[in-house]
Amino acid sequence: MKRTAGLIMAVFVAMVIAGMGQAAATDDISVGELPRGGSGDFVVTSAPAEGVYYTIDGSIPTVNSTRYTAPIVLNRTLNIKYMIIKNGTVKYGIINHALTGNITNRTYPKLIFNQTPIIELENGTYYQIGNGNITLYNGTIALTGNTILKYFKNSTNTTMMGIIKNTPAKLVNKVRISNVKVKKWYKKWYKRGGKWRYTWKYKWTYRQVKQTYQELQATA
Repeated sequence: MKRTAGLIMAVFVAMVIAGMGQAAATDDISVGELPRGGSGDFVVTSAPAEGVYYTIDGSIPTVNSTRYTAPIVLNRTLNIKYMIIKNGTVKYGIINHALTGNITNRTYPKLIFNQTPIIELENGTYYQIGNGNITLYNGTIALTGNTILKYFKNSTNTTMMGIIKNTPAKLVNKVRISNVKVKKWYKKWYKRGGKWRYTWKYKWTYRQVKQTYQELQATA
């Protein structure tokens, strides 16, 4: 009897030790893995990949947006929102491009992203930054800060082909309050057969609903 009890105890201790070893192995998790049989409640995150991401549909760019890989030809009116991730920092901005004038044989600029947006024009094109002089293009132009660039077919104002505006921006959280029409239920009491009874009725009313959202806001 004692021998049988000792055997059972030995098996029990072995099972406990095996279970502890399994638990220890389960706790040793590589980045991005979940424990087997776990609920998936914990998440391992990593820094977003460096690069430039942009949208042309008005939405805020994220790492799931289109990633910049080649120069963008500005051959139509465009509103480009971009996000530049470099050395762990994130910069946002908005590029507005509009075609102007009834110009034949017009040329189109190219938008290049590095640490700042850069414009490449066709050789022989003229440009003007802000209210400065109209200058013959001789190299790429960096759009630093709030910049308005106009480009021309020749050195006269009447041949302007387009306007490019760069606006640095920041991501801000906002709250939108709206009135939503809802039913408000109440008890309608009445007396029947000497007893008070009620039925449920409703009336339309409005309730304020707060919605949080994000948007790109121009920086000073």
